[in-house]
Amino acid sequence: MHRYGWVIFLTLALVVVTGPLYVQELKERERLRFEEQQEKNERLARQIDNMEEIYDHRVQELTESRKENRKLLRKLDEAHEDIKDVKHRNNELESILFNQRETYQNAVGMRGASMPVLTRSNFTAKQYERAWCSLGAHGLKGTGEALVRAEEIYGVNSLVLSGIAFLESAGGNSRLARKKNNLFGLGAGGADPYRNALSFSSRSECIYHTANVLRSRYLSRGSLFYRGRNLAAIGPNYAADPLWANKVSRHMSLIARAAIPGGR
Repeated sequence: MHRYGWVIFLTLALVVVTGPLYVQELKERERLRFEEQQEKNERLARQIDNMEEIYDHRVQELTESRKENRKLLRKLDEAHEDIKDVKHRNNELESILFNQRETYQNAVGMRGASMPVLTRSNFTAKQYERAWCSLGAHGLKGTGEALVRAEEIYGVNSLVLSGIAFLESAGGNSRLARKKNNLFGLGAGGADPYRNALSFSSRSECIYHTANVLRSRYLSRGSLFYRGRNLAAIGPNYAADPLWANKVSRHMSLIARAAIPGGR
């Protein structure tokens, strides 16, 4: 028993001596694990911060990109609208040039008497004013705008109107034109043509009235004087002169050449 007692004693002594060391070692290991875990956590935190920073940067880039894309889309839409406007304007210009060319060629080819009156000439006010100066028709100066406007409102070819006005008013210098603003000899019939002729407050009013009369009474199917849609059909009911349509046609040729000197 004595020997076993020593063994027990030594064992207990060893435990007493090594126990605190073991406990200390365990604490040290736990501290190291804790520090290691803390370091890992800090690394993860830094990585998360970096990722959040990258994410925020990407979000900012995407936001700016979207804004830029919206601006580009607006500009693209505006460009499309501009292209549409340009195409529309080009179509309008092509139509204007075509109408001018057709009217000009009919006029200078002495086909004015047979040309449909309800067509567009698209001659401009400036062109008419140029013609009046060139032809010495000083009494018709200032009527270009009304001729163009009458064509727009009533659809009556303004070169036809100008040819009738030039013929009937002697270039705007007749007594009816000077005293009554009557450029078309409207109502000038009977025993006293001057007294019976209509009076107008302005030459523009006379032009609009005549365009309306031609459209409603001479050029509309079923109307009182409808015989066709050209000057040759209008002439017998409009004027006593059987050569009236041809005379208007000659004046249309003169005006067209003076309005567009280079031709079409």
